[in-house]
Amino acid sequence: MRKTIVILGVFVLVTVCAGCQSGAPLSSAKPDVYLVRQTDETIAIDGRLNEPAWQRAEAISRFYVFRPEGADAISPTQVRMLWDQEFLYLCFQCEDADIWSFSDTPDDSLWDGDVAEFFVKPYRDQRFYYEFVFAPNGTLYDARYPSRGSGLASRFKGWSSGAKIATTINGTDNDYHDDDTGYIIEAAIPWAAFREAGKPATGTQWTFGAFRYDYSKLFEEPLLLKSFPGEATQGFHSYESYGEMRFVSR
Repeated sequence: MRKTIVILGVFVLVTVCAGCQSGAPLSSAKPDVYLVRQTDETIAIDGRLNEPAWQRAEAISRFYVFRPEGADAISPTQVRMLWDQEFLYLCFQCEDADIWSFSDTPDDSLWDGDVAEFFVKPYRDQRFYYEFVFAPNGTLYDARYPSRGSGLASRFKGWSSGAKIATTINGTDNDYHDDDTGYIIEAAIPWAAFREAGKPATGTQWTFGAFRYDYSKLFEEPLLLKSFPGEATQGFHSYESYGEMRFVSR
């Protein structure tokens, strides 16, 4: 049986990847700068991605295995970003044969099930950064960290970004008896969430990492993916290796 679920809401989500604190270097190469294109279209946060602006946005489709070492397959994943005067827009398209949302409680340990994660650090020379974790069922975990070693989720998960999120599930969440196709996450994060950095101007450059947890009946252990090559000695919090994102006009 197949069904599609669309969930729309406001989410508080910064994921602390408690289990992601080790990993072997994969490459020393740096990824290209991702160009976040400005849009004047109205983006409906409905999990459908049917606005033309999404088709013009650059896609990040190359991901690297963080864990387990020697994984022989990578779950296909695409990430896109857009921006306007109000929001940073973000979408994930995740192929997944066995979709499993761990919890529907905001700020829970959502990474104990399937999630897509987005970390953003506006300034490399300052310590603060943000984390957003999105479950297929539309639940959010968000947090703002004043520094990496400052306590992580146990202290900072009460922060709220005010983000909007919608998801579409192509399959059946939390039922391993059938084969699913995947899920889409669409989010809009208001610039007010990034109060220390403020709204970017054209040409502003931040740093980011995109990640994924994929639990599956097909795997012996969860597959953890990251958008950048190179070292990740602090797991998904290894912001020294994050890629660059540059805000550009249309």
